[in-house]
Amino acid sequence: MKLSKTEIFKIIVDEFNKREPKELDAYDATLKEKLGDKSPKTIQRYFEEFQLEYNSIVEVEKRRRKTYKLINPVDIMLESFDHYEEIGWLFQMVQENNPSAFKELEHYTKKDKHLYQFQTTPFEDISDIESKQSFKRLKNIIEAREYAKLTFMYEDKSYDNLKCLKLVFIDNNWYVAYVDAEEILRFGRISFIKRVDYGSNIGQFQPSSVAKQLFFLEHKIQNSMTKYDAKEKIATIKATPFIAKYFQEDMKKFLSTQNFVREEKDGSVIFEVSYTQELEILPFVQKWLPDLVILEPQELKDIYKKKLKQAILSLD
Repeated sequence: MKLSKTEIFKIIVDEFNKREPKELDAYDATLKEKLGDKSPKTIQRYFEEFQLEYNSIVEVEKRRRKTYKLINPVDIMLESFDHYEEIGWLFQMVQENNPSAFKELEHYTKKDKHLYQFQTTPFEDISDIESKQSFKRLKNIIEAREYAKLTFMYEDKSYDNLKCLKLVFIDNNWYVAYVDAEEILRFGRISFIKRVDYGSNIGQFQPSSVAKQLFFLEHKIQNSMTKYDAKEKIATIKATPFIAKYFQEDMKKFLSTQNFVREEKDGSVIFEVSYTQELEILPFVQKWLPDLVILEPQELKDIYKKKLKQAILSLD
């Protein structure tokens, strides 16, 4: 199978990152195999194209064979926060929240900016001083695995000795994922944090103490409304023929747990979605109103009907 230029460059970057020091030459056996047994001459051409296009590798001097060193690896998340004006456009390409796209974004550079136009941005503006300070302090606390004390806006109390796990970009907003005193995984929106302090507990918490929560965060989270301490349920939903094409089996999923079930004779599509609370999926259903219809469970249908009635009454 012929590899695209992006795939070739991805393989090269991956192999650079596996070496210490991060050096490669065109005769590297592993690289040769992963590139489809290309000749050293062809691989050398790949290096030259990569160097010309990305300016991230340099030739190592005084080597018998032409050897390159990776000098400028891209930290997407860090760059997006500290240098948004330069490469923020990259993240606009994931407007539809396709997580796998982040990997591909590593192979773009700002030189392509002239090729794209975006009318909206998925990024929450956290450029104010308070949010920047909260973000950076949380980053330091997470790296050191120290306890945190968070004070949120619109609340009269602080939450002490929280175990902060990660800074998470989800639902087009920045959150800090943390474990509270009840061992519950929660999300705190960065722009809603008034103050970040170190917790009253001194020292580091052990990774083993948050292993379950971290696994849930990395494998079970669908959006910021996914609840850690709730039993997972399944909703069966019908997409009417008018929008059925967006929910066919081979189309990109809107929700990570979305599962195609069947296509009906009238052209509508039946699919299932897992959820832990109604707020996890009802906003999505409402976005497609009236062309997404909840079939079951009845409990979810009743909650949705009640919300719709309240919305209609508020218009009077």
